[in-house]
Amino acid sequence: MACDYFQVVSTSTVVLLSAMLVMLLHPVIVSPAFASFQTAAKTGGPAAAAVGTQLVRNELLTSAWAGFFAGCLHTLSGPDHLAALAPLSIGRTPMESAAVGALWGCGHDAGQLIFGLLFLLLKDRLHIEVIRTWGTRVVGFTLLVIGAMGIKEASEVATPCVALENGDCDVSVYEGIDTPVIGKKKKIGFATFATGIVHGLQPDALMMILPALALPSRMAGAAFLGMFLVGTVIAMGSYTVFIGSCSQALKDRVPRITEKLTWASSLIAIGLGIAIIVSQFFGFSLY
Repeated sequence: MACDYFQVVSTSTVVLLSAMLVMLLHPVIVSPAFASFQTAAKTGGPAAAAVGTQLVRNELLTSAWAGFFAGCLHTLSGPDHLAALAPLSIGRTPMESAAVGALWGCGHDAGQLIFGLLFLLLKDRLHIEVIRTWGTRVVGFTLLVIGAMGIKEASEVATPCVALENGDCDVSVYEGIDTPVIGKKKKIGFATFATGIVHGLQPDALMMILPALALPSRMAGAAFLGMFLVGTVIAMGSYTVFIGSCSQALKDRVPRITEKLTWASSLIAIGLGIAIIVSQFFGFSLY
């Protein structure tokens, strides 16, 4: 099916780019060290040990950088990630936005690790297709919840006005003034972490596990895996900081832009969530 094909292509592209990065870095970093190791091995002694240590260090460095960029690409190539994080980031300061992205990213990493460990332990018993189907529906549901919460918060913001003599309310006086928003502050807590876990409990977590298993040593695999997780958190934090900073900058120029952006991003999240859920009943997947 077309949507499944594009999903496979997207995942394969990230893996392919990671492999290309390893291929580019490997000759530059590892090959000179390996040549030095061959020369030192002929003479033996401390020189061979030193060069061998350098070779291992370069291998770990190459694997770590490949994992970092793979994590960043995985984050920014997922429309569900972007749709889920946008309503949570709008109207926040850069520090708050970074905290939202980092916490959501940690939850996403935790979900991927849980799925990866389950795959390694129970790979003969897991029905990947069933997990993918129900996992996709849960992702769609969480997008609906995030969007609904964003709309609720945007609707609770009162419009400032001036009372007229006849009892009417004139809002035009405040249209050009940036008034403080009085209401409930969007909290950063376990709910943010939990939604990240839900989005991480998907079969695409194997994109993180399988390359790590294919690397020549356990240390290289651990370096790839660890930096993949770090890259995911940093990319998500950077994305939310960008969204939050842009909304804060526009807030000083466009009246009530925070509420408008929250409405827009929440409707996008709801639309994507509905599309993901409905598509499952027609035999294809948008996620």
